[in-house]
Amino acid sequence: MRRSRLIGREHDGAALRQAVLESEGHLVTLTGAGGCGKTRLALQVAADLVDAYPDGVGLVELAPLADPTLVPEAVAAAFGMHHQPGRPFVDTLMARLKQRQLLLVLDNCEHLVEACARLADTVLSACGGVRLLTTSREALRLHREIVWRVPSLAVPDLGPTLNLGELSRSPAVRLFVERARAVERGFELTSENARAVVQICARLDGLPLALELAAARVRVLSVGQIAQRLDQNFGLLTGGSRSAPSRQQTLKAALDWSYLLLRPEQAALRRLAVRRGLGS
Repeated sequence: MRRSRLIGREHDGAALRQAVLESEGHLVTLTGAGGCGKTRLALQVAADLVDAYPDGVGLVELAPLADPTLVPEAVAAAFGMHHQPGRPFVDTLMARLKQRQLLLVLDNCEHLVEACARLADTVLSACGGVRLLTTSREALRLHREIVWRVPSLAVPDLGPTLNLGELSRSPAVRLFVERARAVERGFELTSENARAVVQICARLDGLPLALELAAARVRVLSVGQIAQRLDQNFGLLTGGSRSAPSRQQTLKAALDWSYLLLRPEQAALRRLAVRRGLGS
């Protein structure tokens, strides 16, 4: 998977690497809202730790998987393992993993959280050389699991005067500027556009996915126009990378993914929602 440079998470990355290496329970789960950058942070940490494990890192992307019974097969496929006839698939997988010292990354567990928790528990019980790093919008809730919340990026205050030097060190501003520069060569943070950039970061609460989608619009709009249109609606936040999962190509898609995860609660949310056009 091609990875863009991680921005604004340097401290988190260093602390997380240490947590993964030293975790007594051998399991660290990154949690947080959709679009906060759990996957991106996990991939960077995994890349940094490749040399720490004799058998390297195994990445299993679970977002495309709908059937929870196929989780063990998805993990096995990541290691090129094949099912042995007459033997439960999980047994085949455990027999192979017992022989290895590696970091196993399970990405996007939230829609398969119970199946992922069962598999993780089995791996941790049977395979002493395997450590797990998972991303999920909710914890796996296993014994001695370290739950690591990934927040949105810090946003600078929108005061009467703005210091470009201080703004350029803000994680949210840094991310917006770098992603804007990727689509509009020569883009810079200036005294003329700084207030609009800070307004965008604040309006989007420092959410990395939303900032990246907004930055992609600088090829056709000024930052002032982007900030103004964000005050009207979030329909502007489209046009994510075609190589990204569909749920990360628009903010609406990310929200739809979140909504679909709330299967038991959807009816209650619909009843509680305020419908447009109704009086108070």
